[in-house]
This record gives sequence, structure tokens and C-alpha cells, in this order.
Amino acid sequence: MNDEITAEALRQAFREADGLEPLVLPDAEVIASLEADMDTLRDALMSAPWIRIEERRGGDEGESYSVWPTDGVQVNFFFDWGAPIEFDFDLRELIDDEAVNGLVRLFRLVSSAVGKDVVVRAEGHRDGLPVVRVDAGTGCVVLSPLS
Repeated sequence: MNDEITAEALRQAFREADGLEPLVLPDAEVIASLEADMDTLRDALMSAPWIRIEERRGGDEGESYSVWPTDGVQVNFFFDWGAPIEFDFDLRELIDDEAVNGLVRLFRLVSSAVGKDVVVRAEGHRDGLPVVRVDAGTGCVVLSPLS
């Protein structure tokens, strides 16, 4: 498994994917996830002792979970949007390698909980190539276009 993803490498990968300065809220999804996977993911998030969670209901985004895999890094899961499972985070919060490690650890938890790959694309590039991909079978995290 690749445990060597640095904050600088992640920022650079998003700069290259966007062609300029990246927009700050990358789009992440669990590939081929189904409605049934949402309960499995909720349970995994609630069971992880290293994650702080705040559940929200209502509003524009419906049911969502804000998750902090490490101090200062918030990831938002949007369960009311239906399948596939989608979430986002703020690149500006990834200020150091510790923040990136916490995020990668969360990506691996999500992928392993539902048994499906996780991809992260530059904001607004839903049909673009993934900048980050987590392989559900191996837990390997790949950065592109730098990989």
C-alpha cells in the first residue's frame, strides 16, 4: 500500500488535473455503490474510534454526515443524494502530511467497508480521470497524473 502520499504531492496532482489552481472541493465517490451500501458505510463510520462525526438532517443537502478523520480536516458525506455514495472535502484543510494521512485512512475505511473503489476527481470534473483512486481489493492509493 502506498503510505507515501504527501500534502505537496496531492496538491500538485490536483493542480495538474485542473490545469491551473484547483477548485477547493474535490468530488469523491464510491464507484458502483448502491443504496444498500449506505447503511454499511454509516455503521463503519460510527464504529471507527478515530473519527468524529456530526449527523445533519434537512436543509439543501438532506441527510449528511460531517466526518473529521483528523483534526482540522472535514469530509462531508451526502446520503440523501442516493447512489452512488458521494462526498467532498476542502483541499485548503490539507495543510500537512498528517492531514493527508488522516484523509487517506478515511478513504481506505470507506473503500474496505463497502468493498468498492473510491475515486476523487477535481471539482466539477465528474467525467474526468480520477486524481486519487483507492483500490478496494488491495487498499492501494494511487495519485494521478503523478502516478
